[in-house]
Amino acid sequence: MIQSNRKVFLAILLAIFTLGLLPVSAYAASPSDVVIGNSYILESGKTLYDDLYILGGSVDLMKGSTINGNVILIGGSLHAAGTIYGDIIALGGTLNLTSTFVLNGNLTTAGGSVNRDQNAQINGQTYAGENAPYFIFPNGIRLPNLSSSYDPVFRVIGFFLRLFLWTLVAMVVAMFIPTYLYRSSQTALSQPLISIGLGLLTIIVVPIILILLAITICLLPVAIIGALALAVAWAFGLIALGSEVGKRISAMFSQNWHPAISAGIGTLALMTVLSGLEAILPCVGWIPKALVGFLGLGAVLLTQFGAKPYPPESNLPAEGSGGALPA
Repeated sequence: MIQSNRKVFLAILLAIFTLGLLPVSAYAASPSDVVIGNSYILESGKTLYDDLYILGGSVDLMKGSTINGNVILIGGSLHAAGTIYGDIIALGGTLNLTSTFVLNGNLTTAGGSVNRDQNAQINGQTYAGENAPYFIFPNGIRLPNLSSSYDPVFRVIGFFLRLFLWTLVAMVVAMFIPTYLYRSSQTALSQPLISIGLGLLTIIVVPIILILLAITICLLPVAIIGALALAVAWAFGLIALGSEVGKRISAMFSQNWHPAISAGIGTLALMTVLSGLEAILPCVGWIPKALVGFLGLGAVLLTQFGAKPYPPESNLPAEGSGGALPA
């Protein structure tokens, strides 16, 4: 029992740390090409009339090819011999700029490496490392400046980063406590009305209680811990539902994935849909995300973070078993 509780504590602690890095809001985009972990070749004479997003993939822009948009590289590699009418923003990864390459925008790099031929043309500004646009917090932490023309780009990067972190947390939690996720997801499916009702009631009542606690100086730490626990419970519920989505996806392909793989893929799919709806339909897109959140939160509370099944298993012997009732 102590070992099990230790696993729950470690998983929740990791979730707190990682989810604390998530952006407050997510933004979606519909680029013409998104390269995630695979290869892409823009052949000579071809033109891409949109932005190109590279997430851990390998892209080859051949001589005579053209991109009328920005190129955002997060890991992976870009071999560029064509022309780009936009900016290049590279966060890690490798840039190979050949002698025939022409960039009519700015080049911004943070980490990674740039191999630039001396004849490669960059008609805009070049920012690298300390020269990149930054704003500085009072404590000295330096982060990219999201103002002006960089704001839409970093919003899209934040969207993909949010999805990546959700996937990572889901996989780690599923590796430590898959049974707890299973209990929570099954409770949400078997008791949807009770789960949504409890989740909604919790979101209404608990913040009021936390505000009242925060008013008193001595109980302020309790309010902070309570708010943190509520956020973790919300995230745990979404991951539990995401793991169930992953199981359904694996069943569609007649596969038997590891719980961590199912949780990662399912959470990625679930959060992509929910965050995408919220970004595309800002007026009503938050409603599905809220309902799913209420459902997951209620199930987590009913099962005490998946530690106990709901409804509780009865200790009474089955009818006809001949066993005696406890005194």
